[in-house]
Amino acid sequence: MRYTIKHIFNTDIDTFWDKIFFDREYNDTLFKQHLGFTVYDVLELEKKDDGSVTRRVRGVPKAEIPAAVKKVLGDSAGYTEVGRFDPKARRFHVEVIPNTAADKIKTKLSMWVEPRGDKKVERFVEVDNQVKIFGVGKMVESVIEKQTRDNYGRAADFTNKWIADKGLG
Repeated sequence: MRYTIKHIFNTDIDTFWDKIFFDREYNDTLFKQHLGFTVYDVLELEKKDDGSVTRRVRGVPKAEIPAAVKKVLGDSAGYTEVGRFDPKARRFHVEVIPNTAADKIKTKLSMWVEPRGDKKVERFVEVDNQVKIFGVGKMVESVIEKQTRDNYGRAADFTNKWIADKGLG
């Protein structure tokens, strides 16, 4: 299942990547307080001389998991995110590795921003979910898509408020 999520932010491209997306305070506040993740830990964040960034994060979002999915996966929607920012393409590529059924659930995404006028960008998140679980695969894909869209939507509202409050627009 492939889909794209889009949101407008009231800032420029450099500020988005340099002062928001990889900023520890922003991410801690977004994930722990605003989105209510029970776990959000940056396990690795390495900025290299060529401008590339590697980041590994462990997260456990609050999630409404249907009973049929819980029978297969358990109660937790926890995952490890392994990402790399390519400074030339200005894209962040991510593989999301779930805590359970990692051999059956594959999620990859690519994120980038494009200018949309003065101090305005549009963020694109292209997501590819593949779930290979007999009988509930499509349901799991739908649950992942709904939670992903909901979290990115809530994060977009928070991010624009963060930009305004911090004077980053």
